[in-house]
Amino acid sequence: MKKEIALEDVRDQDDIEERACIETPRRSVDSTSSCSKKRKKYSVKLKDSSSGDRFLDMFVDVQGELKSVCKHVGTMAESMMRVAEVQEKIVSEEDTQQKLQNRAILELQKLGFTGTEVVNAALVFVKVPDHMHMLLALPDSLRREYILKMLAGKFVDIV
Repeated sequence: MKKEIALEDVRDQDDIEERACIETPRRSVDSTSSCSKKRKKYSVKLKDSSSGDRFLDMFVDVQGELKSVCKHVGTMAESMMRVAEVQEKIVSEEDTQQKLQNRAILELQKLGFTGTEVVNAALVFVKVPDHMHMLLALPDSLRREYILKMLAGKFVDIV
């Protein structure tokens, strides 16, 4: 019985040493140190922190890993929330711009412009959005004159 326990302890120690060699820290300061030195450091740490119960040690390791996972998942969630907020802001800005364009085109149709004139005005609005904003800011009585001057190219010199 004692021999079996001793053999099991030797196997456990070998497993620990193999794991220590495989699981060397990535940010090791001394890259020239041998694997045996790393094994010694790792096995000393394990001896100090081990309780003698394999399952308890395993659960402690799992708990540590889960804490790390939770931390990283939390960081990813925060990052995803920031990205979602930025995307919502962009979409809302695009929605506002689209609403203004639709409103301006409806206004042009109310003023009695032909299809070609509406398309040409829309092209100008895409190139120079300030013209669209100005159209919507003007009183109804001046809007037709403003569009006619815009289509005639009279605002090219001003801009």
